[in-house]
Amino acid sequence: MKRYIVDTNLILRFLTGEPANHAQLAAEFFQQGEDGKISLHISPIVVAEIVFVLTGKVYACARAEVADQLLQFLSNPSFKVQEFEVIAKALSLFKAHQIDFADAYLAATALLSGASVATFDKDFAQINGLNSLILTQKI
Repeated sequence: MKRYIVDTNLILRFLTGEPANHAQLAAEFFQQGEDGKISLHISPIVVAEIVFVLTGKVYACARAEVADQLLQFLSNPSFKVQEFEVIAKALSLFKAHQIDFADAYLAATALLSGASVATFDKDFAQINGLNSLILTQKI
């Protein structure tokens, strides 16, 4: 079976429907994955880029909408999403807190692995259950 690493632009075209001809081609391509004809793989960096684009100035989608739509999309069993559990947790944190996706991803990684986050960023303090070392002075 042919294996594909899916680029951000295919997913964006599919999710936004723009432009229509690209959205249709992406839908047909993804259908091949659902039909078991090809293997589709999605990396965490692609998810981060999608979040960045959809919440940015051009699309200006709401955080909750992006998190929910992406989680639903990525939950399709035809996709093999690297670090799915971390990404799902990161999308949940991104939806619940005013932090960027990269910070949500770091927090999710720490929460799921039992690690702490070392940072200068005080935003991590708002995440319940997360152990963080917020550097404010010399240790």
